[in-house]
Amino acid sequence: MKALLLLLLFCTMLIGTKTMADTPEPAYTLVKTEGAFALRDYPAQLAADLTLTGDDASMNQAFRILANYIFTEYPSGKIGMTAPVTVERAIGMTAPVTTAQSEGQAYMRFFMPSRYTSATLPKPADARIKIVEVPTRRIASIQFSWWLTDAAAAKHEGLLRDWLRSHQLKPKGKVERQVFNDPFTLPWNRRNELWLEVSP
Repeated sequence: MKALLLLLLFCTMLIGTKTMADTPEPAYTLVKTEGAFALRDYPAQLAADLTLTGDDASMNQAFRILANYIFTEYPSGKIGMTAPVTVERAIGMTAPVTTAQSEGQAYMRFFMPSRYTSATLPKPADARIKIVEVPTRRIASIQFSWWLTDAAAAKHEGLLRDWLRSHQLKPKGKVERQVFNDPFTLPWNRRNELWLEVSP
C-alpha cells in the first residue's frame, strides 16, 4: 500500500509539471530577472473577456463559457489555451484568464494564442464574450508556489512593491494574480505570479 501511494504521488507530480510545461505562454522579452522577481516586456495581445452578473455569476460558470469558446472546432481548428490565468480571487484552473469576483458579478479573461490577429480570431458565438486588445506593457512579477490565497497574495504583493521601490520602478494600476497550473497540481509544484505594470 505504501509503495502504491508513493507511485501515485510521483505520477501526480509528473502530471502537474507536464501541465505547466505543455501550456504555451504569451511571448515576451525578458528585461531583468533577480531571484523570484522578473521584469518583462509584453507585446499587444488579444484576449477574450467575460462578465457575468446575478445568480449565474460564478467563476466556474465563467470558465466553462470561455473554455467552450476556445475548445470549439472552427475551420482553423480549436483556438486552444495559453498560460497563465489572471485571477482576482484564488481559483484553480489552467491557462490564460483574467478573473475578478464580487457579490453578484464575475469577470474573467483568457489571453488568445499569439498566432491570431483581430482579423483571424474566430468570433465567439456567445455574445457575452468580448474580444479586446491588451496594449503593449512592461510587467514586474514575483513568482511563488503553493496556493494563491488572499494572505499569500498580500504577502507577495508587499515584497514585489518593495522590489520595485528598490529599483526605482513606478507601478501602474492594480496587481494581477496569475496561476499557471490546473487544480490538480500539488501545491509545491504550482507556479503563481503577481504582476504589476510599470512605467517603461
